[in-house]
Amino acid sequence: MKKQRPYEIIHSDEAIVAVNKSPGLAVLPGRGRDESLVGLLANDPAVGGKPFVIHRIDADTSGLVLFARTSEAQKHLAAQFRERLVVKEYLAFVRGNPLHESGSVDLPIGRDRDNKVRMVIRGLDAKPARTKWVLDKKFAGVALLRVYPVTGKRHQIRVHLKAMGYPLVVDPLYGGEGLMLSEFKRGFKLGKFQEERPLISRLTLHAHQLTFKHPSTELETTLTAEMPKDFRATLAALEKWAS
Repeated sequence: MKKQRPYEIIHSDEAIVAVNKSPGLAVLPGRGRDESLVGLLANDPAVGGKPFVIHRIDADTSGLVLFARTSEAQKHLAAQFRERLVVKEYLAFVRGNPLHESGSVDLPIGRDRDNKVRMVIRGLDAKPARTKWVLDKKFAGVALLRVYPVTGKRHQIRVHLKAMGYPLVVDPLYGGEGLMLSEFKRGFKLGKFQEERPLISRLTLHAHQLTFKHPSTELETTLTAEMPKDFRATLAALEKWAS
């Protein structure tokens, strides 16, 4: 049986390639990781060679990653990211219900002194970081947010949401342990030999949309990586049982 590839090309033209990647796939290769998105794309006939990297998202985050086909397009787009001209929208399932419809977090992020993998507020070599958010849907103890990172620090959304008191529903590194149907479905019962499984068991963060100026046309361009199947299933369960 042919293995399903962990990405989908959602836009391709002479200057750019946009990909909707699955969770668990790193954009670049690293220690202990042989497979990467850029490596897979380099061997994809539809791409026609190794693409130029512009930005990254966390390996465990699903969603939109933009690549350039030429060095000129890479420089053009990298400058937009550097100058914070690109609008980045993420979807996030979080614990808790924000009291306001929208807001922002302005807290510096640095490395955790005790854990090389984690980032924390005001950690080592902390740099300014800003994240905007909008409440999309609210349920019993859970909310769906649209999140807009203005800066691009490592794990920024995850750290800022936790600092707000609304951590991701699932985030092994920062404390989110999962979402069970039994938490909110009245009369929930399992069969004698059944074991309950989480509605969603991976990082509940999806890179949904990018808006930027196209490097060839200079026209404002918006690309969207649709909500993945596990996000849609979780949302449907929440709308049915937790509204």
